[in-house]
Amino acid sequence: MWSLVIIVFVVTAAVSDLWRRKIPKVLTVTGFLAGLIFHALHGDLLSALGTALLGFIIAMAMFSLGAIGGGDVKLITALGAMLGYGPWARAMVLAIFVAAGMAVIQVIRHRAVRQTVRNMGLILAGLFQSGLRAHPTIHVGNPGLIRSPFGLAAALGTIIAIWKP
Repeated sequence: MWSLVIIVFVVTAAVSDLWRRKIPKVLTVTGFLAGLIFHALHGDLLSALGTALLGFIIAMAMFSLGAIGGGDVKLITALGAMLGYGPWARAMVLAIFVAAGMAVIQVIRHRAVRQTVRNMGLILAGLFQSGLRAHPTIHVGNPGLIRSPFGLAAALGTIIAIWKP
């Protein structure tokens, strides 16, 4: 039953991210709290809290680099609370691969391979020159760039992780 709750949660987040390019705060906060309650009732609250904290720290690092948005941070954190460490780690690794595949498809679809390679070079140069800071123009908040909804990748990664533990 809990797996079904998680699947409904990630599918809702994915649909919202696809249509509105936003993951509602009420959804992620509800998922976070539901995860903590579920794990408290099943004796694994510390794992849920620890995984949510780990997810938050990693996601905030990616957010500060301009790689993901605020809704993605909250989604990753909520999934940590809902899944616990092992399933969360599998889901996030799978989500990263799905996101990479989505990005390649988007770049090819928009015929932007050369520009993407240039942008990657600019980002790397910026990291070497300025340290771990977001690039001033090449970041998730720039509507002129090709973007893929991480909510969809997270949903697919989570569903696969639950389906094939």
